[in-house]
Amino acid sequence: MFKINELHIKGMVCRRCIKVVTSELENLGAEVISIELGKAVIKYSKEKITNKLIREMLLKNDFDLLTDEESKTIEQIKIMLIQLTEEIPILMKLNLSQIIANRVGKEYTYLSKLFSKVEGITIEKYFIQLKIEKAKELIQDNELNFTEIAYELGYSSVNYLSNQFKHSIGMNMSEYKKLSKWNRKSIDKIV
Repeated sequence: MFKINELHIKGMVCRRCIKVVTSELENLGAEVISIELGKAVIKYSKEKITNKLIREMLLKNDFDLLTDEESKTIEQIKIMLIQLTEEIPILMKLNLSQIIANRVGKEYTYLSKLFSKVEGITIEKYFIQLKIEKAKELIQDNELNFTEIAYELGYSSVNYLSNQFKHSIGMNMSEYKKLSKWNRKSIDKIV
């Protein structure tokens, strides 16, 4: 007997993650019907594959299976913010709280409290960390100047980005650019 199951997966936040999860699910014998950041729909034999086996495979690859609604909501917020930072220039017609509330379909106050309680960081600080990592990437690419990077990341001025950058990593953007070894965090390790 075959089962179709929608999996919500913690830490699946990039294209590389999608490739890994797809490959591993297929290695287990599952058919991947659809897959996107944080979610996969699979078809599999209930006799051959169990949720325990799926979870063990995910954990082995630094992912996890999300089962409760609060965890799914938090992962949905994270993925949405990651996608915002990938689509540069970041042009938001609404403020961040409105965007999140609209997409998730829940009151922002509830979402903000839940995110802070579980992750130990506010949604806004998490988003800043994502933008700082994106700034590091853009600095390393060496195609844009600092003012252009600030614009691409939705900052009103290069000074605003510079202050957040220095506060976040302890050095300014010029100092970071001169480093012989850049210290970027993986997107799935930002908390």
